[in-house]
Amino acid sequence: MHIYRCELELMEPLFFASREVSNLFQTEPVIGNYALAYALGFCRAPYHNDGEITYERDLGELNARGIYVTPATLTHAPRFTLTQFNALSEGWWFSMEQNAITVDRARIFDPKKRARAANFPQIGRLKLLALGNRARFFVLSEAAVEIPRYVRLGKFDSKAKVAPREERFGTVQKIKRVVPFYLNPVDLSADTDIGVHDLLSLRPAPLIRNAHLDGEFHELPDGTALPAGMRFAARLWRSV
Repeated sequence: MHIYRCELELMEPLFFASREVSNLFQTEPVIGNYALAYALGFCRAPYHNDGEITYERDLGELNARGIYVTPATLTHAPRFTLTQFNALSEGWWFSMEQNAITVDRARIFDPKKRARAANFPQIGRLKLLALGNRARFFVLSEAAVEIPRYVRLGKFDSKAKVAPREERFGTVQKIKRVVPFYLNPVDLSADTDIGVHDLLSLRPAPLIRNAHLDGEFHELPDGTALPAGMRFAARLWRSV
């Protein structure tokens, strides 16, 4: 088993549509482990997709290879940046029809030529994680793996720098620990009992922090404890 401690620094603002409140699209101060698994190149999604969810195939291959990635937890108070977007027409004339914008004046007077409704936001605000935010995550692997020094994340493929370091560790049997960083609870071993915790409800999987856990841990030299037996959970993928 190999364990890598990875320090991540944002080189550009980062956006995930974690929350949608009216016309405000917010990024939560955390990076999910599914996103990291793809960004690190451990698995790859097809370039063209017709809406199929491929977690079962992509992450199942990582389980077979014995690779797991934890969510990334910010190491300091998060900093955000707010911006606006406008996807309306830049033509000299346009009109709002039923949930759609048209730039063809003839459509207004011809019911057979109505514009189709658009199922995407046309104006709004984005709340992004600002450049310079730092986060930490861990990679656990049965075999040694190469971790890239730079990755792309989020809806806009924002650049981030990764500084990995392999850690020595020992395994301790059935103890109780409070884990201060984010974990994906559905990925924990069935032998790990979850007590009280802080819950961050996100899709495709909720995350927990400051969790009281009872189970087997990998203990690093600085006292960091990582739950043993974590795997990407198949029981979630079919319900996303």
